[in-house]
Parts: sequence; structure tokens; C-alpha cells
Amino acid sequence: MYIKILLSLSLLACSGKEVNIANNTEIQNEAIQIQKKNDDGGFVILKNTYDHKIPVVLYNSNHSQWKSFSFNDNFNDEDIIPYAIKPDNTLLVFKNLGKENGYYKVLVNEDKNTIKYIKESDPNFKYQTIEEHILTVFSVEFNEKENPLRLEPDAKSKTLPLNKDSFYYPVKINGNWLMVEDDNNKKFWIKWRDEKGNLIIDLYYDA
Repeated sequence: MYIKILLSLSLLACSGKEVNIANNTEIQNEAIQIQKKNDDGGFVILKNTYDHKIPVVLYNSNHSQWKSFSFNDNFNDEDIIPYAIKPDNTLLVFKNLGKENGYYKVLVNEDKNTIKYIKESDPNFKYQTIEEHILTVFSVEFNEKENPLRLEPDAKSKTLPLNKDSFYYPVKINGNWLMVEDDNNKKFWIKWRDEKGNLIIDLYYDA
């Protein structure tokens, strides 16, 4: 097994299990399942160069400090249930809801819809669009019946069978279409979002 994290929506783990990232009290070493939600605001992501000695600081809407913590292997906070989390891989991804007065407005608890703020100037974090984010994950999973593999980024293009023993790695995006590559270096196209802009693929960060 190996992990491919370039920085930073759920995929099939080698064991066939999916990990519910909403439960950060039981973080496992399998693939992280990312909740199937979409938002044009993109994501605010902890950099993989993060120094564990430097605290992560989250703020309230009035810019007072809400929490300050070191994001290390022992991290466990029931108030923080973000879009994706895996401390031993320095993986912390918040859904971005917009910008306000030099702060990113982020969803820190997906279960309770808790909104907090991160300074845009915080060197620990960086912003990514949804498209940028997709291209940084290890692999993707999709519904082969509703969203089959195609030769070209066209709904009328020829469909091809899914190899269930292969990972499908994101390569590039063309509009609503995502090019993926399998373990045999064959390339295909699938849709990554529907006509309404909803995410229709699952993303994973490791095998």
C-alpha cells in the first residue's frame, strides 16, 4: 500500500471498507471517505508541510479565538468533524463557505453545521477550488451504471466496462468531465459533477 497526497470528495479501500470521516474519534488507516457534498466555495486545506509545533487556530465570527490546537497523530476533538481528516497523514480539509474580512468562512463540524473562521494569511492553510482538490486525491469511485467509463468526454461516446480490481486515478478535468487512468495505464472519461453542479464521484486520499 502507498499513499499519494499532493495536498488534499469517497473511493474503495483495498480492504473493501469505507471509513466515515465524520467520526474523528475512530480514525483508521484505511482510505478516507469524503462526504458527497459540493460547494463552489472550494476547500481550505492544512498544508502537508505543516509543523506540528505550530498551533492551528480557529476563530469565531467576531474574530475572537475559538480553538487552538496542535494537529498531530493524537489529535481528537469531537467539536471538529470536517470534510476530511486523518491526523497521521496531516490531512485536514474544511469546506469553504466564502470569505469575510480577511477570513475564510469554513464548516468545521459537518454534523452540526458549525461555522468558524480561518485567517486568509494563516501560513498553515491554503485554498483550493473543487477542481483543484479532485486532482490531488489518490483515486476516485463512481456509479458505473449512471456514470460509465467513456472513451471521450461526451455523453454519446462509447462506454466501456469497469475493472473492479483496478483503482481509477484522476488525471485532468474538462468541464464536467474527469479523465481517469486505471492500473493498466488506460485512460477514460467520467463525469465528476451533474448538470446541477452536484458532485457525483467519491474521492479517496490513500489506497
